[in-house]
Amino acid sequence: MRNVITGEGVELELPAASLITRAASLIVDLIVYWIGLIVFVILSGLAAGAALSDPALEAAVTLGGAVLCLVLIPMTVETLSRGRSVGRLIFGTRVVRDDGGAIRLRHASIRALVGFGEIYLTLGMVPLFAGMFSRRAKRLGDMVAGTYVIRVRQPAVKPMMLPVPPQLTSWTQIADLGRIPDPVAARASRFLRTVQESPKGHNPQALEHTANRLANEVADHVAPPAPSSSATEFLIAVMAERRNREYRRLRIQAERQHRLGQRLHRLPYA
Repeated sequence: MRNVITGEGVELELPAASLITRAASLIVDLIVYWIGLIVFVILSGLAAGAALSDPALEAAVTLGGAVLCLVLIPMTVETLSRGRSVGRLIFGTRVVRDDGGAIRLRHASIRALVGFGEIYLTLGMVPLFAGMFSRRAKRLGDMVAGTYVIRVRQPAVKPMMLPVPPQLTSWTQIADLGRIPDPVAARASRFLRTVQESPKGHNPQALEHTANRLANEVADHVAPPAPSSSATEFLIAVMAERRNREYRRLRIQAERQHRLGQRLHRLPYA
């Protein structure tokens, strides 16, 4: 996960695509562009007829087709689609700037020109090694253009539906849970989701150790202290109550917006 601070001071979580995903999407794009190049050469030969028997003209047509299909078309596709391509559409990725914004013609042209040399002239070895030693699997064109590839297609996350333990219900009604940092809450939520999905598929001692460690982190931001209970029950109570409070907040906000919309429709139009 990569946190990016935009120019407006907003922190975004943009997960970078893995090297394997980038390589697979690149292979799909190369197949598409090379098929386009082959079709261009064949159609040019049929259109030129006997005139294409000149070696100089044949070389010029082939070079022009290579520049068109391997540089200009990828650059245009990336610019118009804001960082997408056929391979990236299939694998759910997109090219963005280092600050998380959409790329423009300048970024796409740099990536295409540098990519022609690093991908075709080195048979893909330079992007491979650059991605292996780069923190966000960047190739050389990304380093020069100031871009990288993110995942835009995320797997669906099953919500945590564990109820508040009965012995902690009264405490959760008065507990201050708003000071828990989001990273700590996210770790606790992932742990409880693991316990919920496969409670018997893990080492009980490891689960207990993890629960105690997370409970100590959460307890530092919760007041008043919770009644005596196990670490897992404490985490369930805290996260379930946070979920319930967020649900109530969103429901109140939706009802308020609905009432406002009805009021606006009842107002007389000028």
